[in-house]
Amino acid sequence: MTIVGIGRDEVGDVLAQRPDRNRGALLVACDGFPTAGGILDRLLEDLADLALGQWPDWAGQEDAPAPVDEAASAAVPSDPWRRAAAKRARAGLPPRFRRMARELEFVRLLGVIAPAGVLLVWEVDPASDVRAGPVIEALEWCGRHGATVVTALTVFPPVAAPYDRILYGAVALARAPATARERFIAPIPGAHHASAVEQRVAAALAQDADLSGLFVCNAPVPVGAWGGRPRVDLLCPAYRVVVELDGPDHRAEPKFGNDRHRDYELLTAGYLVLRLTNEQVAADLALAVEKIRAVVDLRRRKEKG
Repeated sequence: MTIVGIGRDEVGDVLAQRPDRNRGALLVACDGFPTAGGILDRLLEDLADLALGQWPDWAGQEDAPAPVDEAASAAVPSDPWRRAAAKRARAGLPPRFRRMARELEFVRLLGVIAPAGVLLVWEVDPASDVRAGPVIEALEWCGRHGATVVTALTVFPPVAAPYDRILYGAVALARAPATARERFIAPIPGAHHASAVEQRVAAALAQDADLSGLFVCNAPVPVGAWGGRPRVDLLCPAYRVVVELDGPDHRAEPKFGNDRHRDYELLTAGYLVLRLTNEQVAADLALAVEKIRAVVDLRRRKEKG
């Protein structure tokens, strides 16, 4: 199915609100990959991570039949893969086997994540056929191997290659413009502009003779012709460097995918993004500052060169 008028994340919001959903759904991260192979490898890594996160829910299924794709299932018996996958999961490792054929690994990972099926939600760039081509090729590959695929396009693209392959039967959604009250996000009384980790890093930067005065906290950054202004944790306007400090909640969807999309927006707007985890800052604040200094120095050298 192809839906025109909303993006991938909005499709995810609709699916998450359905009380009768009987299958899982994954918002596929495909930004920044120039080839279909790279997109599929990233997808397999995400599926393996999901399978690890659901362990031991699928423990004891080592002898269950492989799902979805009969041709792929017939090629390799299912139980050896499940035994090997269970062994890796027990060791805390994602059940990913890079020497295995993609189609076989894809089918088996889907089977342990959600035996009833996984809906894969993709977003295709409607303005660049160069960026859209690999994504369309990857989602078609998933459809050929038994996955249910939903494609989201924010606007109608040209009826030409490669878009013509996904526009047949597309559903257009017309949305009424939101009122100002619906678009307003009210501040939380008493909320601080930065987290405790951000304050620690900001204080360390302010005390550094080389970096003092370069960064501001919780700053809006204009990106794209559409006028978006996402807020970032730390911004160096002089050298167009962004530092994001991520807590544990940023490792899971939808935040993980949203972060990747925001990195893409910042990158195409000319910003260099450095992501650090809260754990890294807590373990070695001095090292975190040195990493920030290295990124700033990289931009300084580029400007001088």
